[in-house]
Amino acid sequence: MKNIVKYILVAVMATVLLSCERMEKKLLTVDVLGKNTIAGFMLEYDGYVSAGEGLHAEIRTFYPTYIKYAEIAGDLLNITANADEGDQLLFNYQMEQQHIATYPRNYWANGWSIVTQVTYLLEYGPRNLEQGWSAAENNMVKKIMAQAHFARALAMFEICCAYAQPYNYTDDHSHIGIPILTHVASFEEVLPRQSVKEVYNQILDDLDKAMDLFKTVAKDNPTGAQVDAITDPYHISYIACEALLARVYLFMERWDDAAKMAQSVIGKVPLTPRSQYIDMYRNSQAVPGKETIFRLNHFDASTTLSSFFDPVRGAKFEPTEMMYTLYPDDDIRKQLLTYIPQDGEEGIMPGSKPKAVCKYLWWKQGISDEMARVHDNFVFRVSEMYLIHAEAVLQGSGDTAGAAADLKALIARARGVAESAVTVPSGKDALLEAVKTERVKELCYEGHRIFDITRRKEDLVRTNNSSVKLVKYPNYRFVLPIDQMEMQSNENMIQNEGYGVQ
Repeated sequence: MKNIVKYILVAVMATVLLSCERMEKKLLTVDVLGKNTIAGFMLEYDGYVSAGEGLHAEIRTFYPTYIKYAEIAGDLLNITANADEGDQLLFNYQMEQQHIATYPRNYWANGWSIVTQVTYLLEYGPRNLEQGWSAAENNMVKKIMAQAHFARALAMFEICCAYAQPYNYTDDHSHIGIPILTHVASFEEVLPRQSVKEVYNQILDDLDKAMDLFKTVAKDNPTGAQVDAITDPYHISYIACEALLARVYLFMERWDDAAKMAQSVIGKVPLTPRSQYIDMYRNSQAVPGKETIFRLNHFDASTTLSSFFDPVRGAKFEPTEMMYTLYPDDDIRKQLLTYIPQDGEEGIMPGSKPKAVCKYLWWKQGISDEMARVHDNFVFRVSEMYLIHAEAVLQGSGDTAGAAADLKALIARARGVAESAVTVPSGKDALLEAVKTERVKELCYEGHRIFDITRRKEDLVRTNNSSVKLVKYPNYRFVLPIDQMEMQSNENMIQNEGYGVQ
């Protein structure tokens, strides 16, 4: 656990000072002269607020690694000659603990950076509330504490998804999970891995506390912080907590709870209209998307996802042929699988139509302002909630009519037709298959694929150009190895079954 702690203890001050918020068009900085300790920084209002912005920056760094892993390990991509060694190892299921110089080591590191930074925010938040600050300042502290609880829940959920078998792997959920860090740890502290059940209990506890804090903020200042409306999709909100709960409950197979949370979000957030669907991805500076629950601000910040899929700069992965057969020609989502280059773009002949994942490409390659060459990847959007609700009501109450209505809403939007013109299968089993297909069509390349396969206890069957065409469930390869550096620095760390020396 020493390495986990070091990730943030070394960099926490730099991270919060570099936080940038596009919505306010200013850099949030703090004069740290004479405040060369974390305590000195965190116990001043401006420092604490900057630390909250720094937390969002940490999520922005981490989440693309989660998306990459979920899709590389899945069955919807072909690898190209431009892929890095780590990408190749993941794609061909050859990753071992000794591969410490390649992705996904930063998945582990960046995830724990979030968790560790949260411990500081939650350590100093209550102390700040006792300093006699103004009501508005105290509300901001509570809001940041709520965001911190959410961030830890999100990071621990996603680390657990990659480094532990799914929640339903054992009937009592007692199989090995990840460490649980809820306090400011020292350099020398070594934490053991807990069961997946204990990890999920911590996730639920964090989300419960986050939602209570958001409610308190709204009660104390109803015009300042909204509980039931999205006013700022680039910051963690109450509705983001509901969305994460819906996703977590889905993985736990708590069907009624998943349906309830998803429906709560659906009732508050509309779908993005078809006319804005492409721009919601390609031009998020101007069109963040009406259905956005939480997405990450990449203005003036680099990300690997754009270069990862960009055919102009040499994409490392591209969609499989199978993906192009899923969509009818009138389905607007198919446009996000083809890139039509413009005049002046090197490497691709203008007018050609290369295969490409376009969800992470900015709207115009020729933008001169480098800071505006961004994409703001989604963490949660309401389309996912429709699909969670559909699956949950089918598996839980057996509500086929409700699931059919969810599917029709998404398909009608995609095809530009009335919901009454959309036909979906009848019967629970057929509808479940339709939900699976629709999840691929709607959520492809957004960080869901391999986790959808494993939580359903399905085999991974590939038609892509990987050397591995089949990984049967259950399989130790469905989780990543703990890297060798972590194993060597933490005597309490247990390696995942199948990797290295136990």
